[in-house]
Amino acid sequence: MRKQFAQTIFKTLDDDPLAAILIGDISHYLLKEVEEKFPNRFYNMGICEQSLIGMASGMASMGNKPIVHTIAPFCVERAFEQIKVDLCYQKTDVTIVSVGSSFDYASLGCTHHCYEDISILRSLPNMQVFVPGSSAEFDYLFKKTWGNGSPKYFKLSAKEHNLKTLIEPFEATVIREGTGKNLLFVCGHLLEETTMASSDDTIIYVPTLSYLSDGSKKTICEYALKHKNIITIEENSVIGGLGDEIFNILCEGKVRLPDRFEKIGVPHKFLNKYGNAAQHRKALGLDIRGIKEKINVERQNEL
Repeated sequence: MRKQFAQTIFKTLDDDPLAAILIGDISHYLLKEVEEKFPNRFYNMGICEQSLIGMASGMASMGNKPIVHTIAPFCVERAFEQIKVDLCYQKTDVTIVSVGSSFDYASLGCTHHCYEDISILRSLPNMQVFVPGSSAEFDYLFKKTWGNGSPKYFKLSAKEHNLKTLIEPFEATVIREGTGKNLLFVCGHLLEETTMASSDDTIIYVPTLSYLSDGSKKTICEYALKHKNIITIEENSVIGGLGDEIFNILCEGKVRLPDRFEKIGVPHKFLNKYGNAAQHRKALGLDIRGIKEKINVERQNEL
């Protein structure tokens, strides 16, 4: 997705003279062409994430459209107060695009993990949160929401799915209508693992994790009434992520909870073991085999 990010940013700055990009001393080679063509709209702020957000907010208040780019734990967790006060409270048109996802930088230890960013940012009013599962999805969601006047966050992952999806911002998409009793909700690149782990369950894809449309909320409630079990699948913390979003929608819609409501994701604990992203997913049961086992746990108990 990072390669697509560079292409999307170049096109955005080329098309919109108000666009600018601010980086936290990363992606120098990746954004080399952007810096060369737009030197007056390319700012390397160094490892000063709070100042990065503050400057972006000031630029937006003067009519510019800044894009902030750095590693997820630093731009979200280190600069949380600035995001809360300078972006969300002021409702400034600043777009944050992070890299590193939940544990793409796992080899550098748990300080570079960031599976709480979605939970943190979903808690803030006015923040629009997106978890694209592929390069094409990121490009589409970014362009469709560009300049909409609100702060936005895009969580990019080194891993992406290879499925062709028809998505829209602030909408949930029914990927498959199955015959099974499970209704599966998934976001991000785990869409592919989920479709491979389950052959007969209904799957709804949710790349937007904030401010879903009333139509999507109605669809989610209607499908929930038709299924015995609801399972959410995400590479984020189970506290405050996709699972909580779906739960809240069902509560708001006064839908009686099903026999089984389960959130599959990163458990509420620190991951203090070293390893690459694939090893962490396997250990957490977020690979195909792990997802399949968790989805089918009730069936195994019935046998």
